[in-house]
Amino acid sequence: MTAQKFCKTKIVATIGPSSWDKDVLKQMIEAGVDVARVNTSFADFDELEKVLKTIRSISPRISLLMDTKGSKIRVTGFETQKILKKDQVLTLIPSSKDLTSDNEIQITYDKLHEDITRNTVILLDDGNIELKVEDIVGADVVCVVQNNSILHPNKTVNIPNCFLNFPLLTEKDQQDIQSAVTLGYDFVALSFVQNSEVIKLTRELLGDSGINIISKIENQAGIDNFDDILKYSDVIMIARGDLGVEIPYEQIPIIQKQLIYRCRAVGKPVIVATQMLESMRHNIRATRAEVSDVANSVIDGADAVMLSAETSTGDHPIKSVTTMNTIALSVENILSPQVVYGRTDASENTDELCKSVFSLTQSLDLKAVLVISHSGKSVQSLSRHRLSIPIYEVTDDAKRVREDNILRGVKCYYSPSLSKDRDESLQKATEVVFSYGELDFDDKIAIISGSSIKNKSTNSILEIATVGDLLGK
Repeated sequence: MTAQKFCKTKIVATIGPSSWDKDVLKQMIEAGVDVARVNTSFADFDELEKVLKTIRSISPRISLLMDTKGSKIRVTGFETQKILKKDQVLTLIPSSKDLTSDNEIQITYDKLHEDITRNTVILLDDGNIELKVEDIVGADVVCVVQNNSILHPNKTVNIPNCFLNFPLLTEKDQQDIQSAVTLGYDFVALSFVQNSEVIKLTRELLGDSGINIISKIENQAGIDNFDDILKYSDVIMIARGDLGVEIPYEQIPIIQKQLIYRCRAVGKPVIVATQMLESMRHNIRATRAEVSDVANSVIDGADAVMLSAETSTGDHPIKSVTTMNTIALSVENILSPQVVYGRTDASENTDELCKSVFSLTQSLDLKAVLVISHSGKSVQSLSRHRLSIPIYEVTDDAKRVREDNILRGVKCYYSPSLSKDRDESLQKATEVVFSYGELDFDDKIAIISGSSIKNKSTNSILEIATVGDLLGK
């Protein structure tokens, strides 16, 4: 029996009005969704619970990701669009202060005047409108409009290259994190991470829930402090929307490649996000540029690629997933494994052993790598090399199935009856994968398992065997 080929690059899909329906969600999962994301900027507790229950009823294997709103500044205090003219004076005032003129606009950050100086550039509406600070009078920021434009209500405010003194977590973020714990989500994504302090605070709030933390890199501070952020994060998301406004957009492709490699070097999963198939919000086909963007993210070595509005509010959520899956599969078919160097959270012995597996895939006709996993560290160390063959992880930890679902090239299976006896565990793990039609009797596989030496839990054993021999056939 020949196993159906699966996409090694994982797909994160944002769930919203276009995809709440159970039948739509089922088709999206069949099309290739691995992780379902709920954005709390637009969702409350009831929606978080609704998505979780629906996903769990379809497949307990799909991971659930809750994305926090974070401290995002927006214009407020008006309900109809405003026409702005070049060289017009426009004053930004705190939302707590009353408007006194048509040339004033409230913003949702009362301390802006403390964080900026004259000549600071302020961008509205994802960078479509540029302001330049002319003066600061008390809490009022007097600006000059740099281009003719139309400003709609509730649009974003970005201040490039500026560290803003936001609270580590807003009250809403803390409530949403508690909701994730209560409901049993698998990942919590933190928006606008500027340093590791917010990650440490979130870790305290998560307690012993086992929820993994995704840090979203969206501003210059996140890039400047990346190594420290990476150290304390479980996963990194390169959120190119706000990042492309906060820093010069022509730098994004290089930064994306650099951050992906740095994540892989330490064995931390990395997601590429934002506007990947943006035109498919309304169009049935992606643009050629979008196809290239998704393909290049796969070539760069990302663990996962993400759909946002395409699946949450777009007209073609199922088609968007199918398109992304097709692109990733096409690229993966011609990619060679990509070895990386560096130390992961696994032991030095495990890292070296996984590097050996990479070499073996180049010289032996291996069909897959089977990993009997307890901590997941071996799988992370192995996955970072982006093998051309599947990695099948068998674990007796049900939560790990969804936790490792984000790792590129890894397909995880749950087996509660793994034995302490190594030979029995090997046979049981092989039976589990074989039962899903992933392997044939004559397939040669590499196996990574824990050491059989007593009190040597950090050691691993690498073995080459055929499936038939393992099953006693």
